[in-house]
Amino acid sequence: MDAKPFANTKEFCAALGWFYAIWSSTELNIDCIIGKLKGTPPEQTHALLAGLKFSGKLKLLRSLLSESGLPNVAELNEFLERIENDTLRNTFAHSFLASDPDSVTFVHRKLDGNKYSCIGYRFAAGGFFTHVQNFAELSHDFEKALGFSRKEIGEFASWAIKEEKPG
Repeated sequence: MDAKPFANTKEFCAALGWFYAIWSSTELNIDCIIGKLKGTPPEQTHALLAGLKFSGKLKLLRSLLSESGLPNVAELNEFLERIENDTLRNTFAHSFLASDPDSVTFVHRKLDGNKYSCIGYRFAAGGFFTHVQNFAELSHDFEKALGFSRKEIGEFASWAIKEEKPG
């Protein structure tokens, strides 16, 4: 019997799900720091950022960081650079998969103006798990550098959903 493609395994799906869970947490941290630096209430921050693409959030955050006076601005900017350029989030989100039993390739197509290009990002099984693990560590280090407690992040997140009042 032929071995199934790596992309069809529970292990791959779990790792890809873990990646997106980390991404969600990372983006929540970014939204929270934007709100804190702008001095806007959480509910207003959620409404403002809901309409921004990730690149727009990063542009806004970098601008706010440069004016913030925080002692670790350079470190935070380095984390943002790595999150933006090394995680491959857009590649994972906008690709289709080609896979054999030992690897997965994210086939990422782009159209710049009228110029079409396609890049395959191939990961051996272990390499994909390592990529996700490295992102988990990067996200954790970024969160530590921000200095937020789990309670603060949870309270900020809770403002995303308006409370429904009975009747």
